[in-house]
Amino acid sequence: MNKQQKREMNALTGALKGGEISRREFLRMAGLVVGSATATAVLASCGQLPSGASNQGASANDRIRLGLMTTLSGLGSIHAPPTINAATLAVDEINKAGGLLGRQIDLLIEDNHTDVDIAVQKGLKLVQEKEVAAFVDFGFSNSRFAVAEKVSLPYKTVMLSPIFYEGGICHRYFFNISALPNQGIDPFVPWLMQEKGAESFYGIGSAYAWGIGSIDAVEKAVGNSGAQFLGREEAPLGTTDWSAIIQRLEAAAPDVSFVFVAGNDLVTFLKQFFDFGLNGKTQLAFTYFQEEVTPTIAEEYRAGHLSANTWFLSFDSPESQKFLEGYYQVAGPGELVTNFGEATYDSVKMWANAVQAAGTLDSEKVVEALKGSEFLAPQGNVKIDPKTHHAAVRGLIGESTTDPNVFNIVADLGIIDPVPPQECDADSVTA
Repeated sequence: MNKQQKREMNALTGALKGGEISRREFLRMAGLVVGSATATAVLASCGQLPSGASNQGASANDRIRLGLMTTLSGLGSIHAPPTINAATLAVDEINKAGGLLGRQIDLLIEDNHTDVDIAVQKGLKLVQEKEVAAFVDFGFSNSRFAVAEKVSLPYKTVMLSPIFYEGGICHRYFFNISALPNQGIDPFVPWLMQEKGAESFYGIGSAYAWGIGSIDAVEKAVGNSGAQFLGREEAPLGTTDWSAIIQRLEAAAPDVSFVFVAGNDLVTFLKQFFDFGLNGKTQLAFTYFQEEVTPTIAEEYRAGHLSANTWFLSFDSPESQKFLEGYYQVAGPGELVTNFGEATYDSVKMWANAVQAAGTLDSEKVVEALKGSEFLAPQGNVKIDPKTHHAAVRGLIGESTTDPNVFNIVADLGIIDPVPPQECDADSVTA
């Protein structure tokens, strides 16, 4: 922030603490000054992030603590606001309906800084100091693996992940509420061949577990489909110059270029891709490309890119409309929500339903209740596989338009069961 922005933010923060403006008004006004992600981070630092409906007369010991770790700062900061707003909506709905086991829920939010070591520290803080009953972890794959191994498993704490990933985490207390490669990439490749006539593919990704594992999945799917896989590129997180990779991509001239570039790096990559004049020369395909990215693209380059996701703003269902109505009441009219937010909402609701079914917060009994549980989510009927603890989720293919909030749903593949790339018997892996 520059000096003028700091002065304006200090004034707004003082008004918030003094009760002169509401949290929603703070987010609206502060977002105009510094952007929504920074505004949300300031709100967190003030201890003013929403924690569900009030429960007058209840002591701190009467309340249930649910953790949320998300990427308020660092490379993944673009993702944080929808995850916070969606989790807040879920907690608000539960609290207004009477809470859990007769108690209200507090949502405790920690910033993992999109950093592995900090994510572990914040996870331990939630489990050891804050004594959360469970936590939702929104983080990149490298931090997700570390938190699952060093926090959730040894402390036997339920961990729910609302973000697609390449597979590889398997233990009793870990539950994945988003897509594996078999639910996104595997059906996407033959669809591209059939519907777009694609015969050759290329992979570009960030050089960490998700990028590398996702390109591996594309290469395998392409081989199984009888097409050509022409090559792959992997770049470190934080890469700012993509020119050499883009030039090699142009020389390879694939029909389809799969892009698995993470967080804010994707914005940088796409700008340079379009600046090099490659738009239309190769079909861009993604599993991470959605309504938070499209506004960063100039309108003339925005349309025609394909993305496989579990939910889009354009997905029309009664549950989706109800979710959006509630979301806009929490976040403000028209505020951004993505499939990451939708899956975060699903994660909180599925955990709460399991607690209610178990009749206790005891992790072992909640795990048993989560196994095989179902939830009619905005995307459809999400169901957890009792063996792998991964969810059956919807497979959608969306095509971007000039409107940054609209993806045309060009294929609805229905609810797809999870098949982790590695054999997984989750209950066999315990602390």
